[in-house]
Amino acid sequence: GTSSVARARRRRTMAARATSVAPAASGLAAPRRRVVVSRRTPPPRPRPRPVVVAAAATEEVPLGTQIETALLGAFPPGTVDRVRDSLRFTLADGVHEVNHPGLGLQQASSYIAGLTPRPYWDVRGGDFPWLVELEKNFETIRDELREGLANPDLERLGNAIWVAAARDDAEGYGPDWRTLVLQDRCEWEPTNVGLFPKTTALVKAANAPSVEVFFAKQAPKTGIKPHTDFTNFIMTAHLGLDCPPPPLSWMKVGEETKHWEDGVGMAADTSFIHSTYNDSEDRDRFVLIVRFWHPELTAHERDGVRFLFDAFEDLSPAGLAAAAGKARARVASRESADEHGRSGSGADEADAAAAFKSAVSAKVSAPQSGEEEEENGTRGGGGRRKKGRKKKAKGGGGKGLGLLAKGMK
Repeated sequence: GTSSVARARRRRTMAARATSVAPAASGLAAPRRRVVVSRRTPPPRPRPRPVVVAAAATEEVPLGTQIETALLGAFPPGTVDRVRDSLRFTLADGVHEVNHPGLGLQQASSYIAGLTPRPYWDVRGGDFPWLVELEKNFETIRDELREGLANPDLERLGNAIWVAAARDDAEGYGPDWRTLVLQDRCEWEPTNVGLFPKTTALVKAANAPSVEVFFAKQAPKTGIKPHTDFTNFIMTAHLGLDCPPPPLSWMKVGEETKHWEDGVGMAADTSFIHSTYNDSEDRDRFVLIVRFWHPELTAHERDGVRFLFDAFEDLSPAGLAAAAGKARARVASRESADEHGRSGSGADEADAAAAFKSAVSAKVSAPQSGEEEEENGTRGGGGRRKKGRKKKAKGGGGKGLGLLAKGMK
């Protein structure tokens, strides 16, 4: 009954208390627990330690930084800092806009600081001896142009002959302002040079610091609306070749207006707002235009801008390396020429100058042979034709770095 149940409970309680005594208190060793591992279940493996992988340097270097690094690496330290600053200014969409009292409004998106701003410069003030030389030989240039105009095959033989302005503001130029390019961004166009060898030889012999050279034609009763060339480190010279008599054709730069005259040169900073007009009823106006380095640029700075011209042709790492290589070669060539000039005697220099002038005279006087035309690519030459079409898009005056940098932002 009840007593037997109570006795059973007491026995179970006493047994539980006996087994709950701590081993240390009882003096007995703790019983070991046997772990049986099934052969079907693999034993637990140690956890692998987390692997920390260093982040790879995959951050892309901005293209502007790549160009700047290549530029500075190609020139002696400190010699192209203003060009570097100009590049930064252009890529930041900067615009230098100043209204100079009594001179006019200057606007430049391709801007090098520290260059004198002046709408018209004195051709005989000492900065442009090369333009004075071209004035002396303008009849040779004019006659060669007339011969070219009389050639019915001129457009077929040449590259981009009398093309309209190819720029964003071409509507300001109008369809009747045409150019015939001989040099673009310091590179001579071989086909057109072959058609006008005397003019080319005279420009080179005068040591013109040219960036672009081209003939320009403006039809009667047409003009160019007020605009800027957006670049203050490349200026513009005009040599009148076949112009209506003053005051029928003119160019206004800033607040000053000058009239074209045959055989007379003009030098202007066309980062100032400028415009032109030919008020003749029946005469085209023909001039030779030379776009040239601002006289206050150093030789290294000119080469620095040329590096940018080359770099913007191919912005790949290989293209930038090639542009830097060309720049280093120009620096080395210039340093070698300077060293030779310091070591050479005055008599040697005079002899060299006389020999050069003699060679130029022979080139100017000699008629061009058919073989020379073939060599210069004036008859056919599909590859050069292709190059000419490329020039067509750039010739006749550009916007300096601003135009070139548009596609790289």
